[in-house]
Order: sequence, then structure tokens, then C-alpha cells
Amino acid sequence: MIGILPIKEAMRMASAQGYDLVEMASDADPPVCRILDYGKFLYEEKAKQQAAKKHQHTVSVRQMRLTLKISGHDFDTKIRKMSEFLEAKDRVKVTVRLRGREVVHKDRGLEMIERIQESLSDIAVLEGKPFLEGTTRFSWQAMFVPLKGVGKRGVKEKKPAESEKSSSEKKLIAVSEEGKS
Repeated sequence: MIGILPIKEAMRMASAQGYDLVEMASDADPPVCRILDYGKFLYEEKAKQQAAKKHQHTVSVRQMRLTLKISGHDFDTKIRKMSEFLEAKDRVKVTVRLRGREVVHKDRGLEMIERIQESLSDIAVLEGKPFLEGTTRFSWQAMFVPLKGVGKRGVKEKKPAESEKSSSEKKLIAVSEEGKS
């Protein structure tokens, strides 16, 4: 903290040290400036943005198509794959296609979606109501959204409470508190 200086004097100080005068907060009164290497500053900002981008997850919509004549094992495989998608925080769009004379039994398609909802109830929730789509080829559509706080294998993620800190953390806190006095 140097204090409030005229611009010319601040620029002279920066050039004497071999650095640049960079305005950090132009809306402040008076504007806040720092003396630093501008190229290095830009490099570090770019690195921060890339690191933030690396930890960012884009939500995508995965699609599963089923028919009413699906076997039990195939149904279980589809459920397992849907749960993998949901654990990865992706949405899953389920389509139950009605083919041929199955159109007469539209309620069975809705029962299939309810069965899927029951199987995924611990890690996902149904977004909106399932709806029937089509005029000649009918299919039931439903969107499943992952529950918040659900991680791998459907276990809710917990943040450690203050009382659940490990003994080494408690010792560290005790040492740092002793050092204060």
C-alpha cells in the first residue's frame, strides 16, 4: 500500500522497478492501481480461467429407448445405464415406443415409465408428467433429473460437520490457537 499518488508519479515508480502500472478497479474513487508485470498477470488470469473450466460440468441429456416387449435382463441393463448417467449429473430422456397393436394398450407404456421411476427413485426424480407423443407412431416421453447431493452409487454426499473433524485437524486447530497467545 503506497497510498494516493498522481498518475505520472505512479507510472514513474512502475517503470523504475521494470513493471507496469495496471488499473485494477476503475469504478473506485480514487481508481485502484497495482505495480506488476502485466504479461505475467494475463498468464495467471488465463490459467485461473482454464482451471475453473476444467472443474465445470456441462449437463447433457442422454436418451434411452425401450419397447413394451423388453425382457427383464435388458430392462435391468437399461436401468443400470440410466443410473450411471444420472450419477454423472446428466439428465435422462426415456422413450417407450408403442409398435403395431401395442397402441391399443397405451396404459402399459405409462406403467413402464412408472416402473422405471420406481427403480430410479433413490437417485432421480421425474421432471413433469410423462406425455404421449405422435399421431401414427405413439411413444411415451419422460425426463428424469438427478437428485441434488447424490453421488456415486446413489449415496447422498455429506459435508463433514464441525464435530466430525478428524483428530489431526483438531490437533492442528489446538496448536494454532496455542500459538496465538
